[in-house]
Formats: sequence, structure tokens, C-alpha cells
Amino acid sequence: MTTKVCFKQWRVVASTTPRSLLFITAFLFLLLIGTRVANRTTFAGNTVGSFEIDGNLTVDHLVPPSEPIDWDSSPFPAALTTFTDGTGPTDDIFGQGSKENDQSSWVCTTGSAPPKDDVVNEISVNGASPVAGEIAFRFFPVSGAQKQFLYANWSRLSNNGDAHIDYEFNQADPSTNHVPGCPQLPLRTPGDFLISFDTQNGGAIIGVSAFTWNGTTFVPLSVGSKGILWDAAVNTTPSITGLTATGINLFGELALNVTDTIGEIPCNKILFVAMKTRASTSLSAELKDRTKIKPVNFTIFNPAGANASGNASAAQIQDSLLGINQTLPAATPATCTQGVCSSQSGIGSTSNSNQVLNVAVPPPSGSVLKASVLTASSTSTVDPTTNTATDTGVAESAGVNLVGGLVTADVVRGVATAQASAFNSSFSSAGSAFKNLVVNGAQVNNVNPNTTIDLPAAQFGTGSFVKLLEEIGSSSQPPSGQLSGATYAADLTVNMIRVHITSLALTGDAIDVVVSHAQAHADFPQPAGCPSLVGTVSGNATIVNEQTNPSQLPVVVGFVSIPPQGGHDHQDLDQLSTSLVSGGTSVSDSAGTVLSSSSNSSSYAKAQNVCVLPVNGSCTAFASAIISQANSSSGGGKSSSDAQGTNLLGLSVGGMSVSDNPPPNTTILLPGIGSVTFNEQTCDGGGAPPCAGTTSSGIRVRAIHVIVNNPNALGVPQGADVIVGEAHADSSHP
Repeated sequence: MTTKVCFKQWRVVASTTPRSLLFITAFLFLLLIGTRVANRTTFAGNTVGSFEIDGNLTVDHLVPPSEPIDWDSSPFPAALTTFTDGTGPTDDIFGQGSKENDQSSWVCTTGSAPPKDDVVNEISVNGASPVAGEIAFRFFPVSGAQKQFLYANWSRLSNNGDAHIDYEFNQADPSTNHVPGCPQLPLRTPGDFLISFDTQNGGAIIGVSAFTWNGTTFVPLSVGSKGILWDAAVNTTPSITGLTATGINLFGELALNVTDTIGEIPCNKILFVAMKTRASTSLSAELKDRTKIKPVNFTIFNPAGANASGNASAAQIQDSLLGINQTLPAATPATCTQGVCSSQSGIGSTSNSNQVLNVAVPPPSGSVLKASVLTASSTSTVDPTTNTATDTGVAESAGVNLVGGLVTADVVRGVATAQASAFNSSFSSAGSAFKNLVVNGAQVNNVNPNTTIDLPAAQFGTGSFVKLLEEIGSSSQPPSGQLSGATYAADLTVNMIRVHITSLALTGDAIDVVVSHAQAHADFPQPAGCPSLVGTVSGNATIVNEQTNPSQLPVVVGFVSIPPQGGHDHQDLDQLSTSLVSGGTSVSDSAGTVLSSSSNSSSYAKAQNVCVLPVNGSCTAFASAIISQANSSSGGGKSSSDAQGTNLLGLSVGGMSVSDNPPPNTTILLPGIGSVTFNEQTCDGGGAPPCAGTTSSGIRVRAIHVIVNNPNALGVPQGADVIVGEAHADSSHP
């Protein structure tokens, strides 16, 4: 908005008007003008990007509280960077002959800059320590469209000449540009830009110009007319609030529409910025003073608007016949209705925990639930350093016995983690685990997410079941094209054991028990001007995928996977046992992230002492240790996926040794059975590695793949397909 004061021209129509009336008229005219001018000082000056350009730091508009803003607006709604600089013989300055457009002429030294060109720490905003200058960026709507604006100011030692200030923005890190005698020399690359603030005639004429570096020189950019795409001012009164120095033309400020002049700075882009002064308006004029270069991220994060919350309970028991409805441990804090809770809104962290020992429900028999230890904790954190909101709930139960031995376990641990950042949201159940789990008399070593075991209807009632590692998760992000006002959010609920009995034999009792429940939520506001991330990832890993009958579902062991916007999933197994595969300790893991400039994912499956198709005490295929690993990365116009980290050791087929780490897709025939392939690698879409593309790629790695395509003496069904140690990862990013 531009505030203008208009003056109407008055004139005397009748020359016969008495002189006294003329004097009165003139007096009233001057009084009116004086009144109008005096009133003007209580309003804001011109505005560009809803920033007051009036040569001071204070908010002068009469309509509180938010717009337009000025430097001492609190809170300041723009990404702010401050520059400090000293004065006197130890000041960082340029030596004689240093020209803005010719870095080969630069001489970096220390000494006293000419007073009119000496930027010094004179600006103090909202009680902060004085600085020499500031720059700020934010998005603000103009005619319904979000535009990016730059605001900048400066303060100098003396007004005994015109001011010529440069703000240079470089894409490359200057610390990599080692120039003797001139440390942190800006490393210029095409697309860098420069904003210049120049005054003439003691501040009567003010200009703001912009330039872009083409690889050789700075080329002017069109910034349009003053008051439309840019505006600038210097202080016209000797003393202004927030400025230590006294005198006019010692402070200057500007506002510039970046979107329509330079072009928007990409979201979360790091630039390296410095202030410099010149002797005159020309870019070939001698450079005088300089500040140190600072890395700057112009994205505005809002951790104050983030939230994290969750709850956890080691056991939830409902028994209709006994009238039990109980959650253990007890509510912590007392206001929590779901066991142990935590909640954090804005910056900070909250954590609660509780436990109960030697539980028997109902007492004294514990016919529904017995446990030696029930513990639960919940932690909610909003971190301004990483700009993330995270909640983690943990529920652990030891010595568990449910419904008279229907389900037993040494340890049941449930973990739910939800995380949201300014650019992404994800959830994870990594850390969840069972130890020595037995369900209805059967040892259960393989627990994939949402495994359901149906219970006999005659004993437990129709529709009764035990559900293991129940996971209910979701993540959300702003709709495509939305630039502000939305939220990244993630939610996850983990129930390690859920027993549902509709009608227990003899009593007809209906029972519901949940052991090791954890729930987590996190949300973080979308930064203004940052569209939702367009990249995706996927990843999964499996210890065993065993298909013995094509008409039935395969047996899958140790399966983990991540959602398209990234996350982490993990499983640990003490031992491995299916009808066709046995082994020792095994681990499966998948993780991925989507960033503003790239997408990355990685998955792996590990196992020890793997025996495939055992017969008469020997193994058709054996490995003492396998690691299948798949990695994928996309961004910057290229994508690649590889199997780095994959290792196969101690291999043998039919008792005959096979070299460690065989080449990809090494296939060995199994007479009378079929074939075994070690280190099988295939690219998404077909073909063998290397796997590459412009915007997406993916790879699948299998340590051992046995195909049974012949009738055989082992009794293995023809058509059986056994995969041990599979990892997949892919990524996409435009």
C-alpha cells in the first residue's frame, strides 16, 4: 500500500479582495499545510511488500498490530540476518584499486575506511545489540499472488558524502575459495546477484538497482519504477529511535520485490551474503568497507506453531463378565486418560513415564493378565535447531501371560514415533520387538506388521483372534501448489498384542486385551513460499519370502517398508525358521528421506547361518552371513541406484564351496531341482545395474534365490520359489 498526501492548489479569484483577507487566507493556507505535514509523520511512509519505507525503524501506522511492518515489529515476520562491522585501524576494508566488477583487483586488508563509506554498528532493534546492517526476506500476497520481498538497511559513520552500499548474494561457499591475502573472497557463479543502494545530493536522490553475475561481469536487471517494485529512504531527522548516531542520512532502508526483479530464491536455499561500500555509483568505483560473509537461509520456519503429542500404556484390559476396564500403568499425569501422556505445543520438550510391578488382573489369579513389569513413557519435543516436531511413545511389558496362557512372551516392546518438519512428515515403529512369543501353544518367530492369528471358535467364540504388531499410520502434506498456511503431519498407533475373544468357553466371557500400546502425533507448519516436496521414495526389506504353493499367499518373514514421503522401519529376529529355510539372527531395515533438492532411500536385510532346502542334515544352498543392500538417490536432474554394502560370505551349494561375494546374478543349476542365484540384482523396469535415470531409478537385491522347477526327491512342490535376504530401494525427484 502507498500512502500519499495530496495538496490542492488554491488561488485568489477577485483582485479586489482586501489585503487583510489575503493575509488571513495565506495564514490559513500555511496552517493547513503545516497541519497536513505534521499529521503525515504519524502515518507510515510508502510501502513495498507491506514494509514501511520512511527512514526509521519504528512502526508508524495507526492500525495495529501486524501490517505494514517495520524493523522493530515484534515478532518480526521475516527471515532476518544481521551484519556487524567495526571501525578504526582494525576494520576489514579493501585496499586501493579494488573494484566491485573485477575481483582480480581486490586487496583485502585492515584499516580505517573513509567515514562516509564506513558501515558501523549503530542500529539497535527491539533492544538487541547494535548492528551495521540487516537483510530480511519474506513472502507477502500481492493481487492474490505470493511474492518474495527483500528488505535491507545500513548504518554508516558519517554523512559527509553520498552513500553507496552493495549487498552481494553468492550461491557457492566462499570457504572453498582459498585466495591468499583475501580470505573468504566471494566465489562468484552465474546467477549470483547484487543489490545496490545509492544516494546522491545528500540523499535527495535515492536509487536501488539489481545486477546478476553472468560469469564475467554484473549485468543490470530491470527493477521498474520507485514505489512499485522497490522503494528506499534515508533518515531525514537527526535522531531516530533505534539509531545510536545522530545526524541525517546516516541510516538507509530499502524494499524490493524479488519475484518480479531477480526471481524467487528457492525454498530452503542457502546463499552467502556480505555488505560492501563503494566510492561512487559506478560498479567500477573503488570498494571501501566490507563485512564478513554470512551463510543465510531465507526460509522462515515457525517452530512456535508446531505440536507433538502422544501416549503409551503397557496394558489395556476389558472384561465384560468381571466388569474390568483398566489401563496400566496409572494415568501420568493425572489428566491423561490413556495411560502415560505427553504434549508439547511450540518450542520445548515434555516427557512422562510410569511403571507397575507384579501385575495380576483380576487379583489374585491374574486369569486375564499377568506380568512382572509394565512400563510406559511418552516424550514430545519441538526443536527450533532442526525445525522438527517429534513424539515417541514406548510401552514395554515383561513376563506376559494372557488369558491363562493363550499368549505368553518374555518381553513385548512397542514403539511409535511420529516426526514432522518444515518440509516432510514420517512415522516409524522401529524398536518394536517380541522375545519368546507363544500364541495358543505355537512359538511365533515371524511377526510382520498386522499379523492376525484366528482362534478356534469352539474355544473362544466366533470371530476371535490375536493380532500382532498392529500398525496404523498416516502422514500428510500440503496440497500441490499451495505455498502457505498448510501443515505437515504424521500419526502412528502401535499395538503389539491385541487379543479379542467374543465368548470364552464355559463362561461366555468377552475379553479384549491390548499389550504394549504406543501412539504418536507430530505436526509442523508449512514455511511461507515453500511448496510441498515433489520427490518420493520407497523401500522395503524381507528376510524370507517363501512361495511353496502358487495358489496360496507366500510366507513372509521380517518384512519392513516405508511410505512415499520417507520414514524408517526395522525388525530384529532371534532366529529364522520356515518350512524351507532356517537361520540365526536376522535384521531388516528400510529408511528414506525426501528433501527440497533430493530424495534418498536405503534398505538392507541381514541374516546369519542361512540354510535353504535342508535335506538329511545338509543344505541345498548355504551362507554363513548375508547382507543385501539397496540404495537410491535422485535430484539435480539425475538418479542412480546401487547395491553398495551387499556382502555374501561362506557360500556353498550342495556342499560345494562358492566364492565369497560372487558377481551379480550368479546362477548355479541344481540338478533335479532347479537353480539358485546368488547376489541377484535387477533395476526397476528391468535390466541389470547400473540403474540410472534423469528423475527416478530403483534397484532390487536378493542374496539367495532358489527356484524349484523340477519334480524332486526333496518333496518340495514344483514351482516353489524361495528368496532369502531381499532389499529394494527407489527414489524420484524432478
